[in-house]
Amino acid sequence: MTGACLLVALGGLAVPAAASLRLPRRALWIETSANLPALSSRASIRELVTRARAAGIDTLIPEAKNAWGFVIYESDIAPHVRASPVARAGYRAPATWFPPDLDPLGVLIEEARVAGLGVHAAVNVFGEGLVPEPGSPPVGVVQHHPEWVSIHLRPGPRGAAFVPATRIGPIVFANPSHPEVQAYELAVLWEIVSRYDVDGIVLDRARYAGVDADFSDLSRRQFEEFLGRPLRRWPDDVARPAADGVRPGLLFREWVAWRASVIRAHVRAAGRVTRQIRSGVRVGMYVGAWFPAIFEVGQNWARADASLSSHAWSPAWNATSLLPELDYLMVGLYYRTVTRWDAMRAGHSSLATVIGSALRSRELTRGTPLLGTVWLDLYRGNPAAGEGAIRAAARLTDGVVVFDLSNVEQDRWWRALPAR
Repeated sequence: MTGACLLVALGGLAVPAAASLRLPRRALWIETSANLPALSSRASIRELVTRARAAGIDTLIPEAKNAWGFVIYESDIAPHVRASPVARAGYRAPATWFPPDLDPLGVLIEEARVAGLGVHAAVNVFGEGLVPEPGSPPVGVVQHHPEWVSIHLRPGPRGAAFVPATRIGPIVFANPSHPEVQAYELAVLWEIVSRYDVDGIVLDRARYAGVDADFSDLSRRQFEEFLGRPLRRWPDDVARPAADGVRPGLLFREWVAWRASVIRAHVRAAGRVTRQIRSGVRVGMYVGAWFPAIFEVGQNWARADASLSSHAWSPAWNATSLLPELDYLMVGLYYRTVTRWDAMRAGHSSLATVIGSALRSRELTRGTPLLGTVWLDLYRGNPAAGEGAIRAAARLTDGVVVFDLSNVEQDRWWRALPAR
């Protein structure tokens, strides 16, 4: 991708002063684990801020809390990334080298202010652990709070099996309905907003891990309270496990609506905590664009009058819309195909494209500011498609978010950018 094309795609506009920023228009996401070396010194942080400004970026979105619960700010409750025992591609375990006296979030905000950029801190809400290798013990908060771990419904030798998230995949989700988990996540937000001059908060992974979670005893009791009566058959009344997910039971719609109400309640509480501390801080949320299946993770990010058009839809689901709780929504337009014409030629759905998904998302969220997120790694070796994706997101939504800094670095997007 040429510098001129990327600059046009991002909007080659003068970067406004941070004080005048209300919502991101041209944002760059900074994923913690993939970019930790760039966050390990003031010099490297200043360099990434300078490059972002030269590319027309007006807002940086660093992950203040990453997908497995480690933070890049000075916390009294959450584990700092400098204590992480997990090595990643390109660097050793941070516990062996990360500077003990560096506050990455604080320094990033300071440097962004000098450059006139805004900072919206991303918080991976319910991701609280990592299993570095299959079968290994988890690291992170769930290491000390195994009772928080989300429980998944899976096929077992005698029917349903209840499997902790530590045995499912690398990222360990906590149970979103657990009261202690909710209190902990709100405390993290309180720390960030009360201690750092952020312009906004972005809630990520504010959801269930999948359609097969959470089937803990706690969730069962809470769902029975929601229904006002005990379940006769558990988990069959809700769902039965299958190799490709779950098979809905008689109360599946009620279950889906209840889980969505849990997420809505937490997002509402997060917004209240954030705005009570500092009224000018904006609250956004990242979601996936595939709305027809979004009930699987309990996120109803559409308008209250939107129809899900699936076996999971119900009036109770519509009542759980997240939009009234948010200042803006960030939707992942993560498709290799950009245009609907290209999809039609390939025999694919027009919705499975950057443009088709952006238009559908706009329709579902009308009235709420919408930012389109583009994942540059999908266009490795195809800069024309990357240009088209960024332009489409910028044109069809209220702003574009580039994911992620590491992809920009690896694919040398910076090198083609002209000096400003």
